[in-house]
Amino acid sequence: AFGTVAVAPGEGFSELFLSLNADAVVTGGQTMNPSTQDLVEAIEGVAQDQIVVLPNNGNIIGAAQQAAQLARKQVLVVPTKTVPQGIAALLGRNLQLPFEQNVEAMDQASRTVLTAEITTAVRDATVNGVAVQSGQTIGLVDDVLVTAGDARDAVIDATLERMALAEREVLTIYYGQHVAEADAQALAERIGAQYPNQTIELRFGGQPFYDFIMSAE
Repeated sequence: AFGTVAVAPGEGFSELFLSLNADAVVTGGQTMNPSTQDLVEAIEGVAQDQIVVLPNNGNIIGAAQQAAQLARKQVLVVPTKTVPQGIAALLGRNLQLPFEQNVEAMDQASRTVLTAEITTAVRDATVNGVAVQSGQTIGLVDDVLVTAGDARDAVIDATLERMALAEREVLTIYYGQHVAEADAQALAERIGAQYPNQTIELRFGGQPFYDFIMSAE
């Protein structure tokens, strides 16, 4: 069998990846990218000789691909850009398949989820035609900025509209380390009332910088 190394931002996500049988989790994410060396050490520290790496952030894919070349093992990278894509990839594993086919299956699985991210803008900018002021809440869908505003709830609603949730079955909300559990529960209830046909799940992600990371599948 092959091993899996995943990058995760926050203890909730780290525990989730380990519970899904990732062999090693490297801490990293927005503004705290692990080095190529961190990834090589994680790869070398796993018992198996064939390894899949899930970078789970667009900014980490390059380091993961470098690590794959430097490590003394057969390493393939599934270029996951978000944590939910990495979770979907891990759930898409089929240990009956040969290594390369398995990686292909994981890559396909990672593309079945939509990811929304809710965070705070750190500078004034206009991105994709959306004008953003520093300090505003912004919403991204699959790494693309879709909305910005002063009221977090309104930004979340606009972001969810862009996800076309009606066509999806499950929305999982992962709340960050600076969000109170009660606030996260209130949000989950509010979204549940807006989308009565969808299953809403709430989990602690523990990620810094992003109040909420949401996955629709």
